Amino acid sequence: MNINLQTFLGILIFFSITLCPAFAQGKAARIEGIILSAEGPLEGATVYAYPDFSSLAEDANRFESKEGEKPGQFQLELPSGTYYLVARGSLLGKNMFAYHGLNPVSLNEDYRWLPFFAVESGEPAYKDGPQGIGGTVRYKGHPLAGGAVSAYPVSESSFRGMGLLSNTLDESGRFWFDLEQGQYVIVARKRLGSSNMGPLRKGDFFCYPEANPLHVVVAKSTEIAISCYPRDDIEAFLENSELDPRGRRQPNRRTASMWDTQIEDASRIRQEMMLRQPTTVSGTVREISGEPAGGLYVTAYPAEQFPLFQMFVIRLITDHMAKTDENGRYTLDLEAGKTYYLVAREKIGEAPDHPELYGLFEGNANHSITAGPGIDSSPVDITVERIMP
Repeated sequence: MNINLQTFLGILIFFSITLCPAFAQGKAARIEGIILSAEGPLEGATVYAYPDFSSLAEDANRFESKEGEKPGQFQLELPSGTYYLVARGSLLGKNMFAYHGLNPVSLNEDYRWLPFFAVESGEPAYKDGPQGIGGTVRYKGHPLAGGAVSAYPVSESSFRGMGLLSNTLDESGRFWFDLEQGQYVIVARKRLGSSNMGPLRKGDFFCYPEANPLHVVVAKSTEIAISCYPRDDIEAFLENSELDPRGRRQPNRRTASMWDTQIEDASRIRQEMMLRQPTTVSGTVREISGEPAGGLYVTAYPAEQFPLFQMFVIRLITDHMAKTDENGRYTLDLEAGKTYYLVAREKIGEAPDHPELYGLFEGNANHSITAGPGIDSSPVDITVERIMP
């Protein structure tokens, strides 16, 4: 399908801006948006909303969208709540699938506009061999070399962070996990910047196979082919991106981006853009002796729900994590305007225990910082010491 990208982007802007006010009343959450394949809008595709991950895994208790006014567009009304949103369709006889990168998505507003990037879906293969899960990760047929892939237990909900196991994709985009019998969720990512942790940014690759959760069978190898999409980047995703006319655009002409349309309705975009830009904080982690502590995890936990620091906070899931280098230095990207508890330690996801190196930010009595806009030049240092028996 040939598509004039400038016209298509203009439709996205008009659609997201003009329809928002129409749904200012009513308690039900209403979402609309578009489902894209690399060929353009995916005609006849459907968005499904599931109240929890087990419902998604079993394809039960789902809500289905209706077609919108134009090809690939959809409409969906839901009771306010949190949902796992996916899109399914077909293109030239191939099954297409999109897992929204914000899942689980909280829909407590009256209206929201969301896009979906659909990629080819593949079925897992089971064969005699080493027990575990392996496969290849590709973007438009090319190996996603150097990306990261993680295995998560199905008991998790957001499938972020390092997971149960993490590995690096080799030059052919392959990975392998030795795993016990059971079910696992496999997610691959590749960040284009220098940071290997934190939320994905525009152009970073996100890869979630429809076959999740994958089964590990005794004495069997589970193989899966996983396709990816570039987050927030329509131009890179569409096959005809080389026809992008924006190099000849008039000065000051607005262009559409998925950053504009993915998170909030268009009526609040301009006011909130600055607050959505990441804030970079950095510092050094040292042992109580003053020696730099390399190889430790520095984690920032959102503090809005917990006005006072409590130990159970460090068992929560967060995207904001970095590892110190050999000199104890770290860098974190946080959301501007939000408050975080900062912890440095050797382990993650479990209670502190002897003889782990562990420490909290001591810049104030509540061990927290509030991220301002831009790059924070003030070092945020943390001191750690070994937990005694």
